[in-house]
Amino acid sequence: MPWLLRFAIGSLFVFVTGAVMIAWACMSTGWETLSWFAWGCVTAGAGLIGSALLAMLSALIHRGWRRFSLALMGASVLLFLALLIFAKFA
Repeated sequence: MPWLLRFAIGSLFVFVTGAVMIAWACMSTGWETLSWFAWGCVTAGAGLIGSALLAMLSALIHRGWRRFSLALMGASVLLFLALLIFAKFA
């Protein structure tokens, strides 16, 4: 597996960290929930954008892994849209 795809999958773990922060903020009370929610949105968004960009770059460079790279990029874009919708309604 190319290193770009490994970094893209690592960026998805950054998204998971941000999603856990958002979940923690939704279960907490008080003023600190705003900072947890904000940092969770920033972390999750950065992870998903990084994952999508790295997967797109990998699809351009490594032809053998193109289908997997495009699937990873599509999942990243869909998760990012879900994050935006969740942030709007939260």
